[in-house]
Amino acid sequence: MLGAGCALSFAAHATLGQNVSTIDSDQTHLRAVAHSAMTQRAYSVHLITMPSGTAVREYVAPGGIVFGVAWDGPTLPDLKAMLGASFDTYVAATATRRGTPLAVSNSDLVIFSSGHLRAFSGHAYLPQAVPAGVDVSVIQ
Repeated sequence: MLGAGCALSFAAHATLGQNVSTIDSDQTHLRAVAHSAMTQRAYSVHLITMPSGTAVREYVAPGGIVFGVAWDGPTLPDLKAMLGASFDTYVAATATRRGTPLAVSNSDLVIFSSGHLRAFSGHAYLPQAVPAGVDVSVIQ
C-alpha cells in the first residue's frame, strides 16, 4: 500500500519541523487548485487542495515552525517531503504493522495514517513543537 500510495502522490515541500517558508512553494509543487490560510489565536493553518482532490493542511506555530500536517483525499501527498526527518520513523512503523491503520506515538512524534486506494487520511505532529494551549485534536 505504501508503494502504491507514493506512486500516486504529488510532490509536497512543507516539512514537519521546518520553517513556514517551506509552505510558500507548495502551491506550485502540488499543482494546487486552491490555497488558503486561516489564522487562529495560537497558530495558522494553510490548506492546499491538490488536483486529485486531496486536501493538505499545514499547521504553523507563531514562531514560524510547521508543527503539524494532515491530509485526506483520493491520493497520498508526498509523505517523504511532508514528514522530513520523521519519514524514517514512518517507514519503520509500516514495516512492523499488522493491517491498518498505522499509529506511531512517542514524545517526539505522533503519526496516524489510514486508508485505501481513493480514500486516504492521516496526520502527523511534533508534540514538543505544538504551541502552548493548542489542543492537538485540531490537527486533522
